[in-house]
Amino acid sequence: MKKAGKFIGRIFIGIVILALIAGAGGAFYFKSYLPNTVAPKSFPQIDGEITVSGLDGQVDIYRDQMGIPHVYASTPHDLFFAQGYVHAQDRFWQMDSWRHIGSGRLSEMFGSGQAETDAFLRTLGWKQTAETEWAQLDADSRAILEAYTEGVNAYLKDHSDTALSLEYAILGLLSPDYEIEAWTPIHSLTWGKAMAWDLRGNMGEEIERAVLLKTLTPEQVAQLFPEYPADHPVIVNNIGDGSASTSTLAGEQATFDYASLPLENLAYNTALLDSSL
Repeated sequence: MKKAGKFIGRIFIGIVILALIAGAGGAFYFKSYLPNTVAPKSFPQIDGEITVSGLDGQVDIYRDQMGIPHVYASTPHDLFFAQGYVHAQDRFWQMDSWRHIGSGRLSEMFGSGQAETDAFLRTLGWKQTAETEWAQLDADSRAILEAYTEGVNAYLKDHSDTALSLEYAILGLLSPDYEIEAWTPIHSLTWGKAMAWDLRGNMGEEIERAVLLKTLTPEQVAQLFPEYPADHPVIVNNIGDGSASTSTLAGEQATFDYASLPLENLAYNTALLDSSL
């Protein structure tokens, strides 16, 4: 586990360094835009209309006070198509780098210095697992992933290099031959495996709990690892048998005026809470 953490840590340190370098060059990038108050070309379009082929009908996207996009569509296909399009708008650099992490292909982006990391990541076999998973998915799940993929690629069709993200200007210096490839459903599934690893959370704590149960009583272990307080906030209010949780969220919450939206003829909506995959 320590070795695994070391490899993953190196990956993120490298990405952070690249982001800092990109930030240092950002002043030049913004300078030509700010005087005329025109958004840099890699920023997502958040108003007006965009014509995109591949949709069944009109899709409405609203952003709330925190910039979170809310997608309204008349079919599931259009809903997930738009979600893929918005994700690519907002954070394709992260999507691109993470699919390389998941597949053990960081060397393609950052050079031979990542070969050892790639070897470790390929040993984990996330891409192979994703391919097996894809082959076993039901038709509805495949349709969702394919619609999402269409949306991502619709954005890539009209955007490239720094129009996707400022980081590609720096990447062009590190790996001048690097080419951005089209998105695939396997990339989405592979991303999920990488995220599961990153968000594995309290695995070490659970192992420690299991070890302590060999020498301590369950009551003693419960004192060392107390349950989550019943009066603390939760993300999902309806759990178990569907009964509502008694806990409430404290603090100021961002609001979104749904009453102002044309919802009467729209069957589906999703709030992209993290604007990520």
